[in-house]
Amino acid sequence: MLTRLSAQFRSMPESKLLGRLPDGRSRAAAGHELAGLVALAAQGVEDRARPVPPSWRSLPFDGPFVVGDQIGVTGHDLLAACAGVAACADIRADGASGGSTDGSPATVWAPPSMRCGRAGIGTILGQVLEAAEDLAGAI
Repeated sequence: MLTRLSAQFRSMPESKLLGRLPDGRSRAAAGHELAGLVALAAQGVEDRARPVPPSWRSLPFDGPFVVGDQIGVTGHDLLAACAGVAACADIRADGASGGSTDGSPATVWAPPSMRCGRAGIGTILGQVLEAAEDLAGAI
């Protein structure tokens, strides 16, 4: 899904990138918001062993023409982070966390927008997928 969205954004002309969605955001802004969520999800997975929430990093907006690349790069970062979890965690076939919310390997730091501290990796990935599907449907 993220690879497809990345390609769509890379091929959009400026007029379409700057065009407004029904919610008033430009396509570029909406794509950047998704890339930011994916980056935060990857950071939460990477920093899962920390005893306290990480110092969340924001993804800079470098203009409408880089949004496709940002979606692609953050998607690959999330995939790499999840590969590390899969190597050391019990993740059920449905993608849900096999662990609890006590800091076990399948429990990760949730992006600040989720307001829940830790969550199962399946929950985080579900949020990212839902956001990507929403954006794909809107553009």
